[in-house]
Amino acid sequence: MNWVFTAIAIGGLISLALTPLFIRFQKNRHMGQRIRTDGPQSHSIKAGTPTMGGVVFISAALISYTAVILIKYFRYGDFSYEGAFAASMLLFCGLIGFVDDYIALKKKRNLGLRGWVKIWLLVAVCVYFVLIAKFVLKLGTFIGIPFTSLQFQLGNWYYFFPVIIIISSTNAVNLTDGLDGLAGGSSAIVLFAFCFIAFLEWSVLQVSYSIDIAVICGAALAACAGFLWWNTAPAEIFMGDTGSFGLGGLIAAVAIILKQEILLVVIGGLFALETLSVIIQVLGFKLKKKRVFKMAPLHHHFELLGWPEIKVIIRFWIIAALFAGLGFFIYYLKFID
Repeated sequence: MNWVFTAIAIGGLISLALTPLFIRFQKNRHMGQRIRTDGPQSHSIKAGTPTMGGVVFISAALISYTAVILIKYFRYGDFSYEGAFAASMLLFCGLIGFVDDYIALKKKRNLGLRGWVKIWLLVAVCVYFVLIAKFVLKLGTFIGIPFTSLQFQLGNWYYFFPVIIIISSTNAVNLTDGLDGLAGGSSAIVLFAFCFIAFLEWSVLQVSYSIDIAVICGAALAACAGFLWWNTAPAEIFMGDTGSFGLGGLIAAVAIILKQEILLVVIGGLFALETLSVIIQVLGFKLKKKRVFKMAPLHHHFELLGWPEIKVIIRFWIIAALFAGLGFFIYYLKFID
């Protein structure tokens, strides 16, 4: 457990210290977020706020993870590819978001990469994930069913699931990133649940590589927490697609490696709700020419109902915590006779 606490301390401190420097760097160069014209009008005052904060907390998480893993390796000769693989997903998905953010800043517009370009880049990352999972990690090709001991062996058909999960998770976190601190805080909550699950897998079930998964989860959740000091409403910096894609990729990778693919839907229930609200809104408009919500994703609906932004954020954090707690409880049932 000391390794996890060390990762948390390092990741949090680096993120907390570097974020204001990154804010100052962007302000000195007059760099800032362009606000969507189709979003709530109250967000117009946020125009010009520094963005791409994901660069800071992804860097903090990776530095923390690397430092702890190197110390652990040189002291005990212990290393796992699974932990490094999960960390690489944080990096590669974050890079897709970084390119998107950079183009948007360079061209001084809200739109960076075209949607279809981002999807194809995510597909490329998914191919990388599947190849490593199949030929290096020898990841099990079964799906476990919560509440039961049932496992469905899918063979090579299983690898469609990681592709769906990675693309869905990255886009779900990205959709949730619409209010100050909402995605960062919610992601930290989800990562906390997976950190605990990984630790139990290592300490109780003797899954050796799970301690490294717990380390990267701890490093990332602490880096998010450090970033939230500057990102909570009114935000002094946004995470950008760099942060939301990176976090989505990490959460997906951790869930898949720990074989908690179905449980991810529960633990990340807030992200699922946000995504579902967009799907319902689009289908409702296409089929009946009516909007089900005042605006999608769901957090904007409550904004337009008159809820103050900070109230929406805190209540959605509570919902995220309830979903994560429920998911962890479902996981923990297997330890109860």
